[in-house]
Amino acid sequence: MQPNEATASASNKQAWWVALRHAVIALASSTVVLIAVYSIWFFDFHPEFTGFNNPKAEPMVLLGNRFRPIGMGSGGAKGNTSIINGFTEGQAGISVKTSFRAEDYPFIKFDIEGLTRFTDASVYWRRAAEPKELYGLPLNRSGDEVTQLAMVYDGEHYKGLITELIIVFFDGPAKGFSDNNDVDIVIKQVELRPFSAKAVAGQIWEDWVNPPLWQGYSNNIVRGIHRNGMVFPNLVLNLLVATSALILLIARLSTPTKWRASLSVSRTVLVVIGLCWVMGDSLRWQWRIEQLIDTHERYAGLPLEERIRNNPIRCARFPKDCRADLLPYF
Repeated sequence: MQPNEATASASNKQAWWVALRHAVIALASSTVVLIAVYSIWFFDFHPEFTGFNNPKAEPMVLLGNRFRPIGMGSGGAKGNTSIINGFTEGQAGISVKTSFRAEDYPFIKFDIEGLTRFTDASVYWRRAAEPKELYGLPLNRSGDEVTQLAMVYDGEHYKGLITELIIVFFDGPAKGFSDNNDVDIVIKQVELRPFSAKAVAGQIWEDWVNPPLWQGYSNNIVRGIHRNGMVFPNLVLNLLVATSALILLIARLSTPTKWRASLSVSRTVLVVIGLCWVMGDSLRWQWRIEQLIDTHERYAGLPLEERIRNNPIRCARFPKDCRADLLPYF
């Protein structure tokens, strides 16, 4: 390599390092801007939370041993927890009598362990205004646990005085598994959380790292969050890129300084795009790894007939026998 070429290569490498530093600064600045905008106009972005902001509300914890079986499944209290160790016709449920205003607690965190990937769960509630009606939402999975749930996404049904909470576990659509695969479910506690910046941030994070595992699409769609999630990660990443580019342009057009003189907007924006791509793909890949684990547990080492019975998407569409008549071709 000639001296001039070596100098040019070193200069180009140095320019990219400078662009990386500027990109990190721009991303940090745009993050602050977006958080400020989101905080100020939160109720405009999420009108469903209007009326759920009671600054006097305090968190309420319902220990697991307060829950009682509701006639399906078996189990009971153990210390401060409640254990479910058996299902009845593919279901098990527990309930607790309580009394709280829905508007005081837009979020509920369920501390549950032992929930295998072959079992689904939902929370139901009873309102004092409609004692004969039950309303519910599905719980979103996080490994063998479940995530915090934004209750406001049930629309008009989650409001007023709540007199009972019910958690129901039931077999998933796959025919090859039942009764939580003979694993005990431990309900440690249920925490009712009032509106706060911490609860909102926690909800968004749990939405992002626990997207729907299988959705039955024929093409490779990554939805990003469950249907009752708050903010799509792709939207945030695109806004970060756009806001960073705007900040860099403003900085470049401002009064020249030594820092601005070394700023290359195009190069730095490329680095910002690359960093946001890495952030988005890291979320996507942890989801792919979870899919890999699920695939291994359902199908590894099994003959085709058993794999078909363990497929939740196929069995959900054909619940009678998972279309066993198509074997061994499909």
